[in-house]
Amino acid sequence: MKRHPHCTTCLQLFLPLLLLFLHASPSFPQAPRARVIVFVHGLHGDRSSWRAANGAYWPDLVKSDPHFALSDVDVVEYPSPASNGKSSSIQLADILWNRLKQDHVWDHREVVFLAHSLGGILVEEMLLRHPAEAARVKFVVSYGTPHEGSTVARFASIYDKDPILNDLSDATSNTFLTNLESSWRGTPTVNSIHRFCAYESEDTTPEDGIARYLKPHTRVVSYFSATYGCDVTTPPQEIHADHIHMIKPLDRNSAAYDFFRRVYRDNPILEEQIVTRDNVIAGLTAGCGQANSNVDLQVPIALDSTFHERVTAVTASLVNMTDVHDIDPDPPIVTGIDPSGVAHIDYGFKGPGKTLLVCLGTARASLKVQFTINRQIPIREPQN
Repeated sequence: MKRHPHCTTCLQLFLPLLLLFLHASPSFPQAPRARVIVFVHGLHGDRSSWRAANGAYWPDLVKSDPHFALSDVDVVEYPSPASNGKSSSIQLADILWNRLKQDHVWDHREVVFLAHSLGGILVEEMLLRHPAEAARVKFVVSYGTPHEGSTVARFASIYDKDPILNDLSDATSNTFLTNLESSWRGTPTVNSIHRFCAYESEDTTPEDGIARYLKPHTRVVSYFSATYGCDVTTPPQEIHADHIHMIKPLDRNSAAYDFFRRVYRDNPILEEQIVTRDNVIAGLTAGCGQANSNVDLQVPIALDSTFHERVTAVTASLVNMTDVHDIDPDPPIVTGIDPSGVAHIDYGFKGPGKTLLVCLGTARASLKVQFTINRQIPIREPQN
């Protein structure tokens, strides 16, 4: 059989594209695991940013670590050329969201981010713009993210017109980062997301990254900038490396790796459960020709904060009734539910009437209030 003269050329062009596609697509199982860990590189980085000098690749270390047995791993990439980039932070945040959608990241019940430098800024901007997806995010661990800007970025913007450098500048005229933090704190869909931070403790040499614009040794992101706005319950982690190498752990004992593993352990995957609990108000009575009613009876239920319990629905009914007449409303109405678990009930009934001017008894009833409660049970990996 004679081969078409162009077939060999077509195959040569197609194979590299196929290999690139296979490399870029995450290898999630058919059914996504409960959680996914997303690696987001920084300025001028790519998916190779996580590889150490000894060849250790952080995402691969996580994939084979039983501490993360219930999580998938995704390494996302966005365009960040070494100089004169054209995209703003908002544009890159949109690209990041679309890449995550293509990778089926949002198919997972929980999402956590491990972000370096600019990556942490883009994650926050993206989540602010996509509240539905933000609801799945449990925490973000940022390594060297300049929440208050960077002096290096300010000086680099003089020589490099990449708009990202202006967004990352520590100049007082930079309102992007100020507005980002203000929006984060003022937006309920994201301000409950935990933010944990690590910072570099060594200077970066001039041949590496944007530090090439400054003196021989430069701290790219200061301690205060790297830790601003992060959870105070977990102290920031010092990484004994420069800005570039702080995300290149040599092994699982490295400080950067151990910090993320501890944060992950302390914030386990949560499985939602629905339970019901009753609070019965007994001893309600109404004498002959009398009524027993209350338009705002407040009925509490105990909630366990350890499991983040919250009431999602309440029903009320009169039970164990004797000689009860004229129930109004029928059934009793739940007029409101407080966040603390207190239900507001409107109920009423009357006692028996007189027969031949004689009262034949007393009405008796109990008010049964049933609470539907959502609770979150932590699931531990085998090694946690």
